Amino acid sequence: MGAASSPAPDRASATPQPIASAAPPPALEAFARAWDGVTAYRAKVSVFAVKGAAVQNVVFNYTFRKPSSFVVRVIEGPNAGVTLTWDGGPTVTATRGGGLFAALFKRTIPLHDPLVTTIRGSSIDQLSYGAILAHAEQTPGTLAQSPGEPIAGTATQALSLVPADPAADAGLSREVIEISPATQLPIRIEGYEGTTLVRKIDFSDVRPEK
Repeated sequence: MGAASSPAPDRASATPQPIASAAPPPALEAFARAWDGVTAYRAKVSVFAVKGAAVQNVVFNYTFRKPSSFVVRVIEGPNAGVTLTWDGGPTVTATRGGGLFAALFKRTIPLHDPLVTTIRGSSIDQLSYGAILAHAEQTPGTLAQSPGEPIAGTATQALSLVPADPAADAGLSREVIEISPATQLPIRIEGYEGTTLVRKIDFSDVRPEK
Protein backbone atom coordinates (compact mmCIF):
# COMPACT_ATOMS: atom_id res chain seq x y z
CA MET A 1 0.00 0.00 0.00
CA GLY A 2 2.78 2.46 0.83
CA ALA A 3 6.02 3.59 -0.75
CA ALA A 4 9.24 1.97 0.38
CA SER A 5 11.48 3.74 2.88
CA SER A 6 14.31 2.92 5.23
CA PRO A 7 13.27 1.53 8.64
CA ALA A 8 13.49 3.85 11.62
CA PRO A 9 16.48 3.46 13.98
CA ASP A 10 16.43 0.27 16.05
CA ARG A 11 15.85 0.70 19.81
CA ALA A 12 16.13 -2.97 20.72
CA SER A 13 19.29 -2.41 22.76
CA ALA A 14 17.46 -0.11 25.19
CA THR A 15 16.00 -2.80 27.48
CA PRO A 16 13.43 -1.35 29.93
CA GLN A 17 13.86 -2.13 33.60
CA PRO A 18 10.68 -3.69 35.01
CA ILE A 19 8.92 -2.05 37.94
CA ALA A 20 9.00 -4.57 40.77
CA SER A 21 5.29 -4.76 41.53
CA ALA A 22 2.45 -7.21 41.04
CA ALA A 23 0.22 -4.29 40.08
CA PRO A 24 0.01 -3.03 36.49
CA PRO A 25 2.70 -0.46 35.58
CA PRO A 26 1.68 3.09 36.58
CA ALA A 27 1.78 4.30 32.96
CA LEU A 28 -0.73 1.59 31.96
CA GLU A 29 -3.04 2.56 34.83
CA ALA A 30 -2.76 6.23 33.80
CA PHE A 31 -3.56 5.27 30.20
CA ALA A 32 -6.66 3.37 31.37
CA ARG A 33 -7.87 6.34 33.47
CA ALA A 34 -7.29 8.76 30.59
CA TRP A 35 -9.16 6.50 28.17
CA ASP A 36 -12.09 6.22 30.60
CA GLY A 37 -12.44 10.01 30.40
CA VAL A 38 -12.47 10.18 26.59
CA THR A 39 -15.66 9.84 24.54
CA ALA A 40 -14.06 10.47 21.14
CA TYR A 41 -10.82 11.66 19.59
CA ARG A 42 -9.22 12.71 16.35
CA ALA A 43 -5.61 12.02 15.38
CA LYS A 44 -3.23 11.77 12.48
CA VAL A 45 -1.91 8.20 12.38
CA SER A 46 1.21 7.17 10.46
CA VAL A 47 1.86 3.44 9.98
CA PHE A 48 5.18 1.91 8.91
CA ALA A 49 5.34 -1.88 8.51
CA VAL A 50 7.76 -4.46 7.12
CA LYS A 51 7.11 -8.08 6.21
CA GLY A 52 9.88 -9.86 4.38
CA ALA A 53 10.92 -7.65 1.47
CA ALA A 54 7.63 -5.68 1.53
CA VAL A 55 7.57 -2.21 3.12
CA GLN A 56 4.41 -0.21 3.78
CA ASN A 57 3.81 3.44 4.68
CA VAL A 58 0.29 4.78 5.14
CA VAL A 59 -1.04 7.94 6.80
CA PHE A 60 -4.62 8.36 8.04
CA ASN A 61 -6.85 11.01 9.52
CA TYR A 62 -8.50 8.90 12.21
CA THR A 63 -11.72 9.81 14.08
CA PHE A 64 -12.95 7.38 16.74
CA ARG A 65 -16.07 7.56 18.89
CA LYS A 66 -17.03 5.21 21.71
CA PRO A 67 -18.18 2.56 21.97
CA SER A 68 -16.85 1.34 18.62
CA SER A 69 -17.09 3.45 15.49
CA PHE A 70 -14.58 5.28 13.34
CA VAL A 71 -14.11 7.28 10.19
CA VAL A 72 -10.66 6.95 8.60
CA ARG A 73 -9.50 8.97 5.62
CA VAL A 74 -6.35 7.75 3.88
CA ILE A 75 -4.25 10.81 3.13
CA GLU A 76 -0.99 9.15 2.02
CA GLY A 77 -0.40 5.81 0.31
CA PRO A 78 -1.80 4.16 -2.82
CA ASN A 79 -5.34 4.27 -1.38
CA ALA A 80 -5.14 8.02 -0.73
CA GLY A 81 -8.55 9.61 -1.01
CA VAL A 82 -10.43 6.57 0.30
CA THR A 83 -12.59 6.98 3.42
CA LEU A 84 -13.35 3.95 5.62
CA THR A 85 -16.34 3.92 7.96
CA TRP A 86 -16.96 1.31 10.66
CA ASP A 87 -19.83 0.98 13.14
CA GLY A 88 -18.54 -1.93 15.22
CA GLY A 89 -19.73 -4.70 12.90
CA PRO A 90 -17.84 -7.23 10.76
CA THR A 91 -17.51 -4.94 7.72
CA VAL A 92 -16.26 -1.48 6.79
CA THR A 93 -17.65 0.83 4.13
CA ALA A 94 -15.09 2.25 1.72
CA THR A 95 -15.88 5.33 -0.37
CA ARG A 96 -13.76 7.44 -2.67
CA GLY A 97 -14.40 11.12 -3.25
CA GLY A 98 -17.04 13.25 -1.56
CA GLY A 99 -20.52 14.60 -1.95
CA LEU A 100 -22.76 12.95 -4.55
CA PHE A 101 -19.78 11.23 -6.19
CA ALA A 102 -18.99 9.20 -3.05
CA ALA A 103 -22.00 6.96 -3.70
CA LEU A 104 -20.58 6.02 -7.10
CA PHE A 105 -17.39 4.60 -5.53
CA LYS A 106 -18.74 2.72 -2.51
CA ARG A 107 -17.84 -0.81 -1.35
CA THR A 108 -18.54 -2.92 1.69
CA ILE A 109 -15.43 -4.87 2.74
CA PRO A 110 -14.84 -7.40 5.56
CA LEU A 111 -13.03 -5.75 8.47
CA HIS A 112 -10.06 -8.13 8.13
CA ASP A 113 -9.84 -8.09 4.34
CA PRO A 114 -6.28 -7.52 3.03
CA LEU A 115 -7.56 -4.35 1.34
CA VAL A 116 -8.07 -2.73 4.75
CA THR A 117 -5.34 -4.37 6.85
CA THR A 118 -1.62 -3.76 7.05
CA ILE A 119 0.86 -6.13 5.43
CA ARG A 120 1.34 -7.62 8.91
CA GLY A 121 -2.39 -8.33 9.22
CA SER A 122 -3.41 -5.54 11.62
CA SER A 123 -6.93 -4.25 11.04
CA ILE A 124 -8.00 -0.61 11.22
CA ASP A 125 -10.00 -1.10 14.43
CA GLN A 126 -6.81 -2.24 16.19
CA LEU A 127 -5.44 1.30 15.85
CA SER A 128 -7.97 2.66 18.36
CA TYR A 129 -6.73 3.57 21.83
CA GLY A 130 -9.29 1.21 23.35
CA ALA A 131 -7.94 -1.71 21.32
CA ILE A 132 -4.34 -0.79 22.18
CA LEU A 133 -5.18 -0.68 25.90
CA ALA A 134 -7.00 -4.02 25.78
CA HIS A 135 -4.08 -5.59 23.91
CA ALA A 136 -1.60 -4.41 26.55
CA GLU A 137 -3.81 -5.60 29.41
CA GLN A 138 -4.80 -8.97 27.96
CA THR A 139 -1.80 -10.28 26.00
CA PRO A 140 -0.07 -13.07 27.98
CA GLY A 141 3.54 -12.16 28.67
CA THR A 142 5.54 -9.63 30.64
CA LEU A 143 4.93 -5.89 30.79
CA ALA A 144 7.58 -3.46 32.04
CA GLN A 145 7.80 0.32 32.35
CA SER A 146 10.81 2.56 31.83
CA PRO A 147 11.58 6.13 30.76
CA GLY A 148 10.75 6.33 27.09
CA GLU A 149 12.48 7.85 24.10
CA PRO A 150 11.93 11.62 23.75
CA ILE A 151 9.48 12.29 20.92
CA ALA A 152 9.33 15.78 19.40
CA GLY A 153 11.36 17.03 22.35
CA THR A 154 8.97 15.59 24.95
CA ALA A 155 9.91 12.88 27.45
CA THR A 156 7.69 9.78 27.48
CA GLN A 157 7.03 6.71 29.56
CA ALA A 158 7.51 3.40 27.74
CA LEU A 159 5.56 0.21 28.28
CA SER A 160 7.49 -2.78 26.93
CA LEU A 161 5.40 -5.88 26.23
CA VAL A 162 7.13 -9.21 25.64
CA PRO A 163 4.44 -11.70 24.57
CA ALA A 164 4.59 -15.26 25.82
CA ASP A 165 3.81 -16.46 22.29
CA PRO A 166 5.07 -14.16 19.51
CA ALA A 167 3.25 -16.27 16.91
CA ALA A 168 -0.03 -15.20 18.52
CA ASP A 169 1.05 -11.54 18.39
CA ALA A 170 1.60 -11.04 14.64
CA GLY A 171 5.09 -12.55 15.01
CA LEU A 172 6.26 -9.73 17.28
CA SER A 173 8.75 -10.64 20.01
CA ARG A 174 8.50 -7.21 21.69
CA GLU A 175 6.24 -4.18 21.53
CA VAL A 176 6.89 -0.72 22.98
CA ILE A 177 4.08 1.72 23.74
CA GLU A 178 5.29 5.30 24.28
CA ILE A 179 2.90 7.26 26.53
CA SER A 180 2.55 11.05 26.41
CA PRO A 181 2.87 12.72 29.83
CA ALA A 182 0.43 15.42 28.71
CA THR A 183 -2.50 13.22 27.67
CA GLN A 184 -1.45 9.84 29.17
CA LEU A 185 -2.34 8.39 25.75
CA PRO A 186 0.05 6.63 23.33
CA ILE A 187 1.95 8.70 20.80
CA ARG A 188 4.07 5.89 19.36
CA ILE A 189 3.97 2.09 19.19
CA GLU A 190 6.87 -0.02 17.96
CA GLY A 191 6.99 -3.73 17.19
CA TYR A 192 10.08 -5.90 16.85
CA GLU A 193 10.99 -9.28 15.46
CA GLY A 194 14.07 -10.02 17.52
CA THR A 195 16.12 -6.82 17.24
CA THR A 196 14.53 -5.66 13.97
CA LEU A 197 11.91 -2.92 13.93
CA VAL A 198 9.06 -4.21 11.75
CA ARG A 199 6.19 -1.92 12.80
CA LYS A 200 5.93 1.69 13.93
CA ILE A 201 2.72 3.63 14.52
CA ASP A 202 2.85 7.36 15.30
CA PHE A 203 -0.08 9.39 16.65
CA SER A 204 0.09 13.15 16.20
CA ASP A 205 -2.29 16.10 16.50
CA VAL A 206 -4.32 14.08 19.00
CA ARG A 207 -7.52 15.88 20.00
CA PRO A 208 -9.49 13.97 22.64
CA GLU A 209 -13.08 14.89 23.51
CA LYS A 210 -14.31 14.50 27.09
